[in-house]
Amino acid sequence: MKTKLSKIEEKEFSYIINVVASAANNTQIPIPFAGINWQNIISNVRYCGLSAIFANTVLGLPNSYIPDSVRSNLIGIKGTELLLDTNLNYEMEKLLKTFDKYKIKNAPVKGYFLKKEYPRSDFRSISDYDILFDEKQLDSVNVAFAELGYSFLRKDGENQYHFQKKPYMYVEMHKTLVHNYESFYPYLFDQLDKTVKREGYTYSYRLSPEDHYVYLLVHSSNHLRIAGLGIRMILDIYFYYKNHQAQFDMEYLNKRLELLNLVKFENRVREIAFKWFSDSCSTFKFDDFETLILLSGRLGRASAGTMINTYKYLEKTKSEGKGSGKLSYLISSVCPKKSSMIQSYPYLEKAPFLLPFSWCCMWFKRIFIKKNISIKAGLKNRIDYNQEDVNYYKDILKEVGFDDFSNIG
Repeated sequence: MKTKLSKIEEKEFSYIINVVASAANNTQIPIPFAGINWQNIISNVRYCGLSAIFANTVLGLPNSYIPDSVRSNLIGIKGTELLLDTNLNYEMEKLLKTFDKYKIKNAPVKGYFLKKEYPRSDFRSISDYDILFDEKQLDSVNVAFAELGYSFLRKDGENQYHFQKKPYMYVEMHKTLVHNYESFYPYLFDQLDKTVKREGYTYSYRLSPEDHYVYLLVHSSNHLRIAGLGIRMILDIYFYYKNHQAQFDMEYLNKRLELLNLVKFENRVREIAFKWFSDSCSTFKFDDFETLILLSGRLGRASAGTMINTYKYLEKTKSEGKGSGKLSYLISSVCPKKSSMIQSYPYLEKAPFLLPFSWCCMWFKRIFIKKNISIKAGLKNRIDYNQEDVNYYKDILKEVGFDDFSNIG
């Protein structure tokens, strides 16, 4: 697993973050460094989920600094993100007004509010909306979504209901903020009861500034222990803390962070967030934790996620006395158990004998429709890592207060 950046990669990430910092603070846009590879830069900003804020900012440079083909590409990104932002905002507000109509208590979280924390809402792209709700109102929720032309996709475990309205809208309705198998669950299961009503709505609520900040940290720490913690999550934390610091009840916030074992994690990510984004001359250590963030894309790395899952699988089978190896995990990845498949293929509940058929459907969809898999990379990720990689990741977790990968189920 990659753990270091080359000198040119350090230079490229430094430039990307300095550009984003200039947008965050409305300061002078950094001049591109000599020999800049724009293809690499744009590829990295896409990978990290920073395309919109980067494109809008860099386009403020004089034409002489950006080749025509690159400028055209950036203009396309800017226009697409603006169009998406306009449509998503319109559809989301229409959904919330429909929830008012059916008296559905709801509390949007994460992306819905984070977009409003950025200098412009189109600077922060999202792939889905997350909304907390009372599961007792599920029937009304289904009616509201159907009225607006959404399709129900699936239920994820005991916690989430997924709805889609093509081409843009994807909404996850959450019974609780976290799953009941997570260590955070006992402290966060009742957050809807603690929300406050939003002005301009009858049934839409929001978490307090402190509780929403804690949830951002919970969500980010979960990603760290699953596959990685990306730059945009750090940027989210920067904007949210900067914008709401004066409102925070620090005594309450500090008690919550201590209760959830997030003190070290919060201190470290906030330190990095303000070091990178508080002005346009960011400083970098490029230590293990910073490097992990820079390499983690938007939601984490497939190689890290696969390593963690393989390690946990092997540890579990070892504790059960089964002694399975990496080959066993590879087989279980190719042909998952019914319990793993049933969310996507609910017919398995009544027809478990169709499990092999569901494997064929899954792989056909991934290879020929979604085209979101590389068989070569998948094999490499499951087999080509060693104990040194595991120890490297564990050391990073310990640095920010987590004992192991264990708290995430």
